[in-house]
Amino acid sequence: MKPYMLIEGSHTALEAFESKVTNALEEGYTLAGELVTQAIGSDIRFYQPVILEDDYEDEEDDEDEEEDEE
Repeated sequence: MKPYMLIEGSHTALEAFESKVTNALEEGYTLAGELVTQAIGSDIRFYQPVILEDDYEDEEDDEDEEEDEE
């Protein structure tokens, strides 16, 4: 799985967007920021960043170990 994703959706398919976010959360992702909305003509787009917590924590641990070695 990707350590980070940007889930995109539209107000015309709001249920599909909500489903994508729900599925990501069930797979172990957590919200990684605020929901971003953007009006493009008559369409309103939604963008929700998510991050896979396990991978993020592993990267932080690796960085901490590198700092300890120095």
